[in-house]
Amino acid sequence: KNKQYAEAIVSFNEAIRLSPGSPTPWFNRAQANYYSGKIDAAIADYSQTLRLKPDYLDALFQRGLANNKKGNHDLAIADYTQGITLSPADSQFWYNRGIAQYDKGNLEYALADYNQAIKLNPNYMKAFVNRGAVYYKKKLFDMAVVELTTAIKLDPNNAEAWGNRGMSYSALNQLDLALADYSEAVRVNPKYAKGYLDRAIAYNNKRQNDLAIADLNQAIGLDPKYTSAYIFRGAVYFDTKKYDLSKADMTKVLELSPNNKFANDLLARIAALPK
Repeated sequence: KNKQYAEAIVSFNEAIRLSPGSPTPWFNRAQANYYSGKIDAAIADYSQTLRLKPDYLDALFQRGLANNKKGNHDLAIADYTQGITLSPADSQFWYNRGIAQYDKGNLEYALADYNQAIKLNPNYMKAFVNRGAVYYKKKLFDMAVVELTTAIKLDPNNAEAWGNRGMSYSALNQLDLALADYSEAVRVNPKYAKGYLDRAIAYNNKRQNDLAIADLNQAIGLDPKYTSAYIFRGAVYFDTKKYDLSKADMTKVLELSPNNKFANDLLARIAALPK
């Protein structure tokens, strides 16, 4: 794919050379840069697109995505706000501004934007998922369950919705309901590594450590760089006195996340054990 994007960029360079005043080739090159991971170059091209055509909604939307991906949440919010000004009935601008607000930690603003997105599009499944995430973050777990139940009704094959409702049930200490949701999450998407990790945590809470380890093995098999899965598996091994296995997992954590405090602390506890 990167080769295809590189070839596309060459073509768009020529289109820009031939027609530098047209916004379309700038936008097309921005898209190729964005999807090949060249975020700064993409932002520069989206910005040029908007200089040439300030009401280019797709460019505003995509620049918002790029800015948020870079962690420039205020710039993303500004882009989406401009999009809302130009097209107030477009639920996607409200939804994506909600994401940027959430990522910035502005939960009330995020909630307001998701509310408006749902008002404009009552079947906006992802907005219900994200509104549930806001309620979860606010520790309003019952309300999160309601939102995620609606999301599941809209799309029963969405693993994230099942998994997030499972997390809400876990927070309410309804572990059997949580386990059922995590199991459904990995059924509809067997490659959903987070679902296996979350189910492992629930199994561990029920002291079913063999099942927890099996799920953690599955999560790591799907994502060999899944730091959280190694951390939790190492903790389970430690609790079950399998210290060599715990040490191996904590060593792997430090490979993936140097100076990880949990890993360093657990390794120190293992080193201090009687020989």
